[in-house]
Amino acid sequence: MIVLTDTELQEVMQAARMVPFDLRQVYLQRLAEELRGREDPLGAGLVDRVAYEVARSITWDAERTAAVG
Repeated sequence: MIVLTDTELQEVMQAARMVPFDLRQVYLQRLAEELRGREDPLGAGLVDRVAYEVARSITWDAERTAAVG
């Protein structure tokens, strides 16, 4: 289980807005996997950075798939 502060959760939710609605579950799963695999202690800066990296990755993949589609 990953425990987030209110501030960290706000950052996760803000980054989720970038992700298409139907892919938000995938976003949360990937984010959890990324955060679980960290040796660094969680903190607002790390959660923010990883949340946006994952959101951008999913959004980019979705846009690329739609363009090829």
